[in-house]
Amino acid sequence: MKKSLLCSLVLLMVLIASCDSDTGTLGISTTPTGDSLTIRTAIYEATSRSVLVDSVLGKTSTVYFGRYTDPETKSLFTSDFITQFNCVEGGDAFPPADSIKGDSAQRLELRLFFTSYYGAGDNTMQLEVWPLERTLTEGTSYYTNLNPADYLADDAQPIARKTYTALDYTLADDVLSDEDHYHNVCIPLPTQMGTDIIRHYRQHPEHFSGATSFIENVCKGFYIKCTSGDGTVLCIDHVSLHVCFNMARTDSTFTTQFMGSQEVLQVNSFENQGLEPLVADNTCTWLKTPAGIFTEVTLPIDEITQNEKDTINSAKIIFNRYNNVSPDGDPFSAPTRLLLIRKSKAHEFFETNQTPDGYTAFLNSQKKDSSSSDINLSKFNQYVFDNIARLIVTCASERNHWKGEGSFEEANPDWNKVLLIPVTVTTDNSGSIVTLRHDFSLSSARLKGGIDPIEIRIITSAFK
Repeated sequence: MKKSLLCSLVLLMVLIASCDSDTGTLGISTTPTGDSLTIRTAIYEATSRSVLVDSVLGKTSTVYFGRYTDPETKSLFTSDFITQFNCVEGGDAFPPADSIKGDSAQRLELRLFFTSYYGAGDNTMQLEVWPLERTLTEGTSYYTNLNPADYLADDAQPIARKTYTALDYTLADDVLSDEDHYHNVCIPLPTQMGTDIIRHYRQHPEHFSGATSFIENVCKGFYIKCTSGDGTVLCIDHVSLHVCFNMARTDSTFTTQFMGSQEVLQVNSFENQGLEPLVADNTCTWLKTPAGIFTEVTLPIDEITQNEKDTINSAKIIFNRYNNVSPDGDPFSAPTRLLLIRKSKAHEFFETNQTPDGYTAFLNSQKKDSSSSDINLSKFNQYVFDNIARLIVTCASERNHWKGEGSFEEANPDWNKVLLIPVTVTTDNSGSIVTLRHDFSLSSARLKGGIDPIEIRIITSAFK
């Protein structure tokens, strides 16, 4: 046994001694002498600047409502929204007429349900509710610079006003602390409107056969406007219209609900004030959501591709983030997912529900630790894009194709520009992207850029 072990050790030492410890030619040893491969590493510099964004596509499953001053930048964000309501198909919105006491409503309520919010739970805010005169159009792409006045009657007046706090302190403490309690703001509307809805149902039940007929004939929807207060933004999961009435036999209250949901249109109207000084600051660049500031990057395509014989194998770009500093309160958190996309393709990307293709659009790389947080961002304060080589090749190919067709750069000023856009990503169980949308949360990040160039590390290869 010992002799066998000794022989094995001797054989292993012989094999090790016969191996060449110099691995400098690893991977090209079979290349013919006349076609040796040269690999080069080079660093190029990109430039960047902040760009003001007046609006983004309004697709979101969450409605944001309220007003908040960023403690770090002093910029003011205000969000209102328009909502329409769905009527479940089937035509049974209300019980039989003879079962309703008096055939009239006892209350009509609009409820805004939410599980989270920004700011203080006891901060006093005020809102108004306005009835829509004109409806949103299904299939239309609505942006967050929507003007709600376009959907109101010329002589419109609010039908309700409400002073509220995010947390309803009229409830018992154990209710407020209950994780199963669904927080909501209840807004009383004119009771006569509820009675009109019930009586409309008796005369025209066919108008309650689905969302389209209900919106066109019964209730076009509402504009909910933030009118006063600062320091609270609700993240609303859904909105519902409650028609409450008494039952004839039991005199108990029954409620019919019409839901605002993804099946009907809900559109935010955002306004950001005070962002211009951030955009003008050339010592850095900014990312501000929602619909505030993107970072634009100009890639040095000409310099990188000046040697046409080189093959670009890898192109890594890293955006370093400065820590948020706020002397007057907790700063906004930084966005976690960034989309790097060609500037000329950005609108089409979101409107047609595209996903990153590895040629014109990329998501920042994430390295997760045991707690599932992104090490790149949490530990190193970096947004990393490991390989945008195909993007550089795509831009260069486009430039080469149009060379000689007049002034290419004048006709295509954004050919070598990309945007950094904060996004939210939804994946399935296998990790495949289901939806990718603009980030509507309140977030902020200050990046190295402006007068400080951003490095792109390039690895190329060429036969010689």
